[in-house]
Amino acid sequence: MTTVSIHSSNEEKRDKCAAPSNTFKWDNLTLTIKTRGKQVTLLDGVSASIRGGQILAVLGPSGSGKTTLLDCLAGRKAVTGGTLSFNGISDFHMPSISSYVEQEDALLGVLTVQETLTFTTKLAFPTGLSTTEIHERVKDTMEGLGLSHVANNMIGTSVQRGISGGQKRRVSIGNSLVTLPKILLLDEPTSGLDSNTAYEVLLKIRSLAQSHNIAVICTIHSPNWETFSLFEKALILARGRTMYLGSTQEVASYFAARGHPCPTHTNPADHALRLVSTDFQLSASSTTPDRAVNDGLQAAEAGQVAVQPGQLDQFAEAYKRHEEEQASLAGTATDTYHSDVMLIKHASKPKHKAIPLASLARHTMTLTHRNFVNYRRNLLAYGIRIGMYLGMGAMMAAVFQKLPNIDSRINDRLSVHFFGVAFLSFMSVAGIPSFLEERSVLMRERRNHLYTAAPFVLANSAATAPFLFICAVLFSVVAYWSIGLRPEAGAFFRFVAFLFLSVYAAECQALLIAALVPLFVAALAISAFANGFFMSVQGYFLRTIPSFWRVWAHQIDYETWAFQLLVKNSHQPHVIR
Repeated sequence: MTTVSIHSSNEEKRDKCAAPSNTFKWDNLTLTIKTRGKQVTLLDGVSASIRGGQILAVLGPSGSGKTTLLDCLAGRKAVTGGTLSFNGISDFHMPSISSYVEQEDALLGVLTVQETLTFTTKLAFPTGLSTTEIHERVKDTMEGLGLSHVANNMIGTSVQRGISGGQKRRVSIGNSLVTLPKILLLDEPTSGLDSNTAYEVLLKIRSLAQSHNIAVICTIHSPNWETFSLFEKALILARGRTMYLGSTQEVASYFAARGHPCPTHTNPADHALRLVSTDFQLSASSTTPDRAVNDGLQAAEAGQVAVQPGQLDQFAEAYKRHEEEQASLAGTATDTYHSDVMLIKHASKPKHKAIPLASLARHTMTLTHRNFVNYRRNLLAYGIRIGMYLGMGAMMAAVFQKLPNIDSRINDRLSVHFFGVAFLSFMSVAGIPSFLEERSVLMRERRNHLYTAAPFVLANSAATAPFLFICAVLFSVVAYWSIGLRPEAGAFFRFVAFLFLSVYAAECQALLIAALVPLFVAALAISAFANGFFMSVQGYFLRTIPSFWRVWAHQIDYETWAFQLLVKNSHQPHVIR
């Protein structure tokens, strides 16, 4: 198989001069939490190690602690016991040398595959790579993951067909590989994929891991034998305890030595998971007396004690005995291993900041550019909203047509300003689906330490403000003179400015709610409630507001100030105070 290099020539030279391989190790990891007044152990003394270029499969029944282990290794959950080390060093910054690919794909649907990887590269290496180097790195990553033929295809949205599910998984993995991590954590990368696609995805991952000395730790649910064989090592967990750790090729022989030979035509991975699963205990009728006797005799011949299916304590103890035996037999190998670790320790001590940190300005510029591309193409979120603003302007122009400037029609003029502010503010809820999509991308990239929340907020404001200003202008052009408001240019521009500020405040409110409540229906309901509440305490419907609401709700209501400014602009010919 031909593999493609992502490293630059300088990086290749540096890697060749370094130690044989990076080594990531964790010893006796324990995680205990308190729930409903009881102590619950999620991880119980889990230990393993992996070298660069290797792929470790983490298997186990549902609730066995697979994802919890990844979260602890990534530093997203604090362990209550145990140690982690990289190249023999325990004092290292895990997020700076690792990348985590979560089970759900968090991608912007209107971007192409190439654009997605390019923006990620710019965010990860904002000052260290030239445009040519970024292009080459993205190109090589796409070739390595088999994505070159869909480089210019969109990821896909609910209304626009995009790439397939397997290709989306590879794009998510590419987002991590393009940053060249030393350690890659994958949570169920084959979830939702057919067996052939799952095999191809993991084959590409293994190729790139071996090419670039990346240690890959991957949780996987129920792989077929071909897919399982791609892994060098397997870690089988059950209720947070280690049931097996070793070569994938030795899984069948390990459990056979403990009285459970793998049946013919059965995947050893499935066989092992069935043995350690406690959700559906094997019934007494499922194992005949003759079969039980034969299993016991086979275990006795191997010098082992037969372990009953589903007996996790017995399996855990059996593994501990096996580990002690292997340690005593491999003293020489262990000494060689430790000497290699010491060589690596002196040759390549990990730095706390492996990925160069960009300035706030550079991150903001990159994110702003990405947001502009997203907004320009996102017809559902923004194209329809422009139509809504134009339609609202046309409706108000038709209903409040040529209002005369007389005292008896003052209430009609006040209604124009109230409904203008209220209706346009309500339209901010249309942006919630896009906000939630952007939030999921932010959470993924922020957890992988590509940038912080500050440049995201600044970039969102920089990209949203021009769009909202255009919407305010379009609404005003359609409605302002048709309604019969003051014809002076200054009054018109102030009307546009005040309306824009009101719409911008409503947009920020919707963004805040979507950030705090990342559920579409809930965020929509809360936004609608907030807008209705602020309409109630604004002062148009109820002129004498109770003091409790007036001292705080009325004062923080952006609709209050927008309404007052529009009224003053409409009725004071010379100056607004």
